[in-house]
Amino acid sequence: MTIEKQKPAFPLTSIYLCLTAAFFWVLVLCLFPNPVPAGTLPLKPDQHPQADTGHPAAELNDAALKAGIAFRLQTARGGKDTRFQQVTADHVTVIRKLPVQTGPLTVFAVKLKIAPPAPDLSPEFITLVVDQTGTLQFGGIQELATGTDLAKQAVEMLQAVDINDLPAGFGKPVYTGTGPHTIIMISDPFCPHCRRGWEFVKVNLDRLHTLRLAHFPLSPAAETAALVMADAYHREFKVFDIIDFTYTLLDSSRNSLEILSQYINEFPEIAAHWGPTPEDALTYLKKHFLAGVQAEQRTIQTLGIHSTPVFFVNHTFIKGFNEQKMEAAMP
Repeated sequence: MTIEKQKPAFPLTSIYLCLTAAFFWVLVLCLFPNPVPAGTLPLKPDQHPQADTGHPAAELNDAALKAGIAFRLQTARGGKDTRFQQVTADHVTVIRKLPVQTGPLTVFAVKLKIAPPAPDLSPEFITLVVDQTGTLQFGGIQELATGTDLAKQAVEMLQAVDINDLPAGFGKPVYTGTGPHTIIMISDPFCPHCRRGWEFVKVNLDRLHTLRLAHFPLSPAAETAALVMADAYHREFKVFDIIDFTYTLLDSSRNSLEILSQYINEFPEIAAHWGPTPEDALTYLKKHFLAGVQAEQRTIQTLGIHSTPVFFVNHTFIKGFNEQKMEAAMP
């Protein structure tokens, strides 16, 4: 009987292949320590990895932030207005800050108050998104997969103004009705979104108890329209009609004199009060109402509002015209 010589259970070639494969996977694990197994679903947009809870909560370096803001004002504005060369960190106050966790990165939405370097200047409010060192500003932090601005909600929270912070008698009364709701509107009469907001208000007059309007003109032509409306308030002359004409039919592309010509054509009786020509009218209106219009602008800026429109619907602050939010605030 011939006994065959047994082959080794693990030939040398197999051993070499195993060693080679093992070396390959060790190399892969070193280079890519967290491989995603085949078939693993990617994270959904709202499933951000949590930050290491063992680390202490991030804190904003307030001192560095205030120093950076002061230096920026000195260099950006100091050349045009030497008073800003005197701005220091002591002129900057952190009103409120909200941490925003974006995966492993913590940033802060911050609302700042800039005290005026001169008594004839108004304080300013600004809202920024910065890193925790207070030295880097972010224009926006977007989630790559969806384009969602991760800090937007925090910024909007800081920009909101409490209706209780409005000065007494803020805005001019425009309409009083029998409805349950109150609207205060801050607007530029030539802003297209403000005009859409005015249309919404008109459609819902039967739901209103009070409508007040504050003007924040952002151009010389809009300022001229605000002067006309200020005169209407003062004389109690066709207030609602003049405002409605301003927000609906007035051609906003014209210069100040042509703006006034449109008012004179629509309401010819006002020419006798202003003077016979648009030039006379502009002189009269500036003399009597420009200071008041500009004072209202400064008050609005002091509240931290720099764009239009803004609505206070009952106690809800709404930035920009958003019909769904307006409706939700008027149940």
